[in-house]
Amino acid sequence: MCLTCSNSLQNWRALTMEMPQEVPSSICLRVTRRCNVACAFCQAPPADRAELSVVEIAGLARFFAARAVRSLKLSGGEPTTRSDLAEIIETVGEAGLKPVVITNGFDVSDEIVAAAHSRGGEFKFSIHRPSAENDQILRRASFAQIIENIDKVINAEVRLSINTVVTPGVVDSMRSMVDFACDVGAGKISFIPVVSRGRAGRTTAFDFLPNELEAVHKGVADLSALFTGIIEVRCIDIRSHDYWVVENDGSLWIERATEGEDRKICDKEYMLSSI
Repeated sequence: MCLTCSNSLQNWRALTMEMPQEVPSSICLRVTRRCNVACAFCQAPPADRAELSVVEIAGLARFFAARAVRSLKLSGGEPTTRSDLAEIIETVGEAGLKPVVITNGFDVSDEIVAAAHSRGGEFKFSIHRPSAENDQILRRASFAQIIENIDKVINAEVRLSINTVVTPGVVDSMRSMVDFACDVGAGKISFIPVVSRGRAGRTTAFDFLPNELEAVHKGVADLSALFTGIIEVRCIDIRSHDYWVVENDGSLWIERATEGEDRKICDKEYMLSSI
């Protein structure tokens, strides 16, 4: 085999890695790493400025749709920092996938809400305190605008849920977060125990002791039972749950509790060439 052919084969193997036979029904797509707030525990801070084009996102959506994926979670960074987010939502919907926008809720335009409505999409607002104290987490005066945008989504009859990151020492506030989610009309709230990734990995302040993490899981179970039939309460803990993510450069990863445990599956070129 000639050197050029050998190098090409090695490069192709590097691109493809090993695509698992089973793909989850929902996959996260980081449409950007830019953000308009600065949470101290951010799991995906603005590490670089790479962004997929709408055409590339369309190709990836078709790739996943062909593998029985049902929804694509559009996240970041903060996806609303992209001026073409409404077009991205439409593109994902056209591929037959449900577009789910994961946002801090600070800047949700009418255009984005309309696109989600037309494509049967959903919003997941990341809110970590049930009051203006949330501004201290985001490090930006934003709570009043977030509430206004929640009302905008609800009034447009677009499904809304709440994501809330749980850090050590705030387990007692979980009940108030569920009450808040009910009050604003959310159909689900997901508690996400922080893991040592991104900014959270730079300090031990966000490290859970075993008994603290156990208290989070027990608290979610108790709240789920208490609010049965009212709102869905669940826990998303990637310490025990693989999280499939398309990074902002288009590479597909299985993310785990730390970056060192992550597993790269393939680059975007493999997926785009497999449509």
